[in-house]
Amino acid sequence: MMMFEYSRWDRFCRALQETGSISIPACEVNPAPGKYIVLKHDVETDVPRAYEMAKIEHKYGHRGSYYVQAYLMKEERNIDLLRRMQQMGHEISYHHDVMDSNQKDLQLALKDFEANRQLFEAHGFPVKTVCQHSNPVLETGKTSNRDFFRSALVQELYPQIADILVDYKEKYHTEYTYYSDAGRGFNMIYDPINNDRIKSDDKNIRYADLEEVLAAIRSSGNAMLSTHTHRWCRSAAEYTIKNGVYKAVKGTAKALLHLPGIKKLMGRYYYLAKKI
Repeated sequence: MMMFEYSRWDRFCRALQETGSISIPACEVNPAPGKYIVLKHDVETDVPRAYEMAKIEHKYGHRGSYYVQAYLMKEERNIDLLRRMQQMGHEISYHHDVMDSNQKDLQLALKDFEANRQLFEAHGFPVKTVCQHSNPVLETGKTSNRDFFRSALVQELYPQIADILVDYKEKYHTEYTYYSDAGRGFNMIYDPINNDRIKSDDKNIRYADLEEVLAAIRSSGNAMLSTHTHRWCRSAAEYTIKNGVYKAVKGTAKALLHLPGIKKLMGRYYYLAKKI
């Protein structure tokens, strides 16, 4: 089992530095920067844990991209920590789930997105790149939060904003190999742009630990490594307990999904489970 401990992230960041690989924020990638790596983070809860990750990266000269859910911007303590992270050179931007939270209604999603975009901007966090939140229970292969930036109307309204998992490659004129901690273990995702539409068990390569991820990054070209900051803990014991609770909640949600009319409710339940 992969252990999400801060000490392991520290060793990984140090190893990247020692091999000359320094992370830059996604918003700073340009068509010809040479080989780059982006350390990307989804912040779905617990901003202090994201702050711990940011400090580790800063120690080794890395600057990452942190995509934060909007409800976290309502607490002054969180905003203070995010500003400190920004001062370290990290990109602070929006982790949106506007299609899920508005029952796939694009017009309502647009209002929600714009209000949250203005919230980030008002606190001094420019929204140049964003990342959608994935919810496997609500995603059917036909709908997902990626559909927001797949909309022609959204593209017309926000030509200057790129969604990492929709149009980032096109707008930033770049290619990259995408690594993710989806499933609580690191994977190389074959097709990150269309991953939500692919219903197959053979759509990624699984790695046993961060050492294997590091070796893969060294042998690849540009790389983007995505992780969820709330999963990381100070010790193996803390992570083992946290992971056990997560599996229990996830198992209950999956079992209840077979009951008629329960899927919509379980979408929110699973959303909470992902924060554990």
